[in-house]
Amino acid sequence: MPDISSELDRIAEIIATKSNKAVEEVVNTLIELTQGKTGEEALEILSGINLKYAMESKMAGAFALYDQGIASMLDNMYTTTFISEIKLRLLLDNSKRILSSEFVDKMSANILQKSITGISSKLTVSEILESIKDVTPEMETQVVTAFGQYSNAVANLLAETLPDDTKFIYIGAYDSKTRPKCEQKIGFSPATKSDIIGRFGDFNNEIWNCRHRWEQISSSPKDQGFQEEKFVSA
Repeated sequence: MPDISSELDRIAEIIATKSNKAVEEVVNTLIELTQGKTGEEALEILSGINLKYAMESKMAGAFALYDQGIASMLDNMYTTTFISEIKLRLLLDNSKRILSSEFVDKMSANILQKSITGISSKLTVSEILESIKDVTPEMETQVVTAFGQYSNAVANLLAETLPDDTKFIYIGAYDSKTRPKCEQKIGFSPATKSDIIGRFGDFNNEIWNCRHRWEQISSSPKDQGFQEEKFVSA
């Protein structure tokens, strides 16, 4: 049951790279289609193109990687209880809808708007791409957050079915980027389900770009990624 934070970070980086490449390919295609056109003419041409479909097609491989990351997360998660495959799939579908909203829906709208503006202003392709990047949240961070949100949902469902005296640990990276609230949860571990609910209210991590999660303690916490000795010596 090794902690797989580094593997999820790697997958998030690859997905972000694929997203940036997809945007670049779509913008290049749009510029080719509107070569020599005015902004008004470009608007008429581009409005007839289904950019969402184009982005969905180009992001299919990235979303497949996300599925792999979730599967690895679940394979490495220790618990003595059970969540049905149907519920896990429902959680995954919802997680992917949120990502799709950012990587497909919002991205398509940004591409259209910035391309029209860029063509009217006679910007280069690189300048248009930079303007799109300026209004787009960091893609890699969004994927890391999505992994964390999925983990939170699973942790809360698992905890719901376990006795109040079940012990949990807060696992994940512990370094210079670790937030004070995450340090508090590491230091609070191991703790019973009832104590965690009483102190923090739920089994969530710190949500945005958080690399940690609550997990039921096994017979080998260190193998789960719990770095108690590092916390004690810090």
